[in-house]
Amino acid sequence: MVGVGSGKGNERRLEAAVRGFVVEADGAVLEPCDVMLRYGADDPLVVSVTVSQAGTRSERWVISRDLLSDGLSGAAGIGDVTVCPVVDPAGPPGVLLRARDGGRTLHVRVSHQALLLYLARSHALVPFGNEVCPSRIDKGIEGLLTPR
Repeated sequence: MVGVGSGKGNERRLEAAVRGFVVEADGAVLEPCDVMLRYGADDPLVVSVTVSQAGTRSERWVISRDLLSDGLSGAAGIGDVTVCPVVDPAGPPGVLLRARDGGRTLHVRVSHQALLLYLARSHALVPFGNEVCPSRIDKGIEGLLTPR
């Protein structure tokens, strides 16, 4: 389910609830989970990913939109967050999100098509290359340099 909403002013948001699966490092499915994707034009470089499993607390990760896009077609990311496509001979293509926080690592598989559609809609809100407005950067730098 994908929804587009408007907030105050020009703030635009995109949300999608998709079904995912928590998997082991070797790809074996452990259990289903709900994945909520949230994107906002007010913070256009990132997507918030919240993973909810029955009986456990939700895990929230903030992932670069570019990293998610790159992970649709090949392994992307280094360090604590990686994204890569996966092929399951018994099912549709997927995307594996791996996020590490300290000693814990979470592997979640979502539908390739669902993520592709979501990212396409996010790029309709804020096209690739238009994420950072030069006047916003100039205003931020001016605020840092102005004596108080």
